[in-house]
Amino acid sequence: MINTINTFLEPIESLVKKYQKYIWYFFIVLSVLSFSLAFSPETVKLTGEQAMNFLWFLLFLPIFSRVFGLSLAQTLMPLRKEIGIFMGTLAVVHSVGYIVDDPSMLLYSWFWIENGFLGYLGFWFLAFICTLPLLLTSNNWAIDKLWKNWKRLHRLAYGIIIFTVVHVVLLKFAREFEIGSVLLLILYFIGKTLEWRDIKLFKKEEKIYKKWQKWLCVPCGYIYDPLIGDEDSGVAPGTEFVDIPANWRCPWCGVAKIDFVPYEDGNNEIATFSGVVVDKNMLNPTTIEFIVDIADSFKSLAGQFMSFVWKDDEWEFVRSYSIAKQEGNRFTFLIKLTELGRWAFLLQKIESNANIRISWIFGNFILADTPNPKVFIATGTGLAPIYNMINSLPSEAKKVLYFSVATESELFYVEQLRAIPNLELHIHITRENIEWFESGRVDASQIFGDSSTEWYLCGNPKMVSETQEKLKNRGFEKIYSEEF
Repeated sequence: MINTINTFLEPIESLVKKYQKYIWYFFIVLSVLSFSLAFSPETVKLTGEQAMNFLWFLLFLPIFSRVFGLSLAQTLMPLRKEIGIFMGTLAVVHSVGYIVDDPSMLLYSWFWIENGFLGYLGFWFLAFICTLPLLLTSNNWAIDKLWKNWKRLHRLAYGIIIFTVVHVVLLKFAREFEIGSVLLLILYFIGKTLEWRDIKLFKKEEKIYKKWQKWLCVPCGYIYDPLIGDEDSGVAPGTEFVDIPANWRCPWCGVAKIDFVPYEDGNNEIATFSGVVVDKNMLNPTTIEFIVDIADSFKSLAGQFMSFVWKDDEWEFVRSYSIAKQEGNRFTFLIKLTELGRWAFLLQKIESNANIRISWIFGNFILADTPNPKVFIATGTGLAPIYNMINSLPSEAKKVLYFSVATESELFYVEQLRAIPNLELHIHITRENIEWFESGRVDASQIFGDSSTEWYLCGNPKMVSETQEKLKNRGFEKIYSEEF
């Protein structure tokens, strides 16, 4: 039966996947607009009721996904944060509305204790207090700042659930016996018990998964297993690490994919190889050429990246950078320095001959071994893997590169690019008009290519996504990309 329901809901599921980003925006806009309802007595009660409806929806969503196998519920899981923000906003509006209407209610003797027990208003107040810090920290900035403490803080959600449900049940009982809320509460605890026990009320499809690599989160020790996935974040079982969305974060400590390294069962330490810094050169105020020698023999494919393991006051962390050139055991990297980056801070202090640690070489953004025409588009340090790819092609091969930066001061590797044989080079400066360079952004709709042309895109995520869309609209299929 569940397969029939999933098939019936497939069109809705496809729409949610296609417009997920816009659904995020929709709930955020609704959250902001809902604050205006706090000053309307007619809508204060309604906001409370709707907040409860959305809370029930969020509570039952993982149960429908994991216990009943509803595919649409799994697809909606990544939207829980935005829906939760909207639900929390409605709850705050509901609370503030009543306080604005009658501030003295907070001083009533029966506010906390009613007939010897904590009354429904007391439970409302507890839920209200727990909701505020969650609303203020439901953003990527807070995740980055709080790190693993963010997950701990958001366990307050369980308190909100308990306090809100008790508040509503007591409120209903104070007026009349409301069987609906009681039944929902009972069904929720039954469903949650089944979820905790990993009991599934549907026939699970038997899939044969290849032995995929597990990945270890360096900061906190969480292990991502493709066979398990991360359903809380909308990552279904059977999803390879490389296929997880770029904005996915560790469910334990909130760091990005870049802080994960390959993991082997029974070994939760990062296996590393030693190396030494050969040289570093500032190519412009924010870009550094970093050259290292690795003690062990590594063979990389054009387009792959290497992960470095470093240690600072916050303990070990990993940063990965695409290889711009490999000559034997010597590797060159083009790295953009960010003002607040942990690795950037260390990289600026590191000196020649300093020892470094490398975990491994990764990446599926690699140059295809075909005779097809190839067009490369890069922005900023997204040039690194592209530069490696171009130099890996035979010198007689025809290749085209579109490279763009914002200002003339951000240019680098211009002479190296001009020295590559048979390279049709287009350098764009998007925010300035400079002689000998092209102005404005690269427009993929104006670049020639036939059905066999391969497109390689690397750099700014917005450029990559917009260029991909233009190329797909023109009917091109061989499009390979990586976002920086």
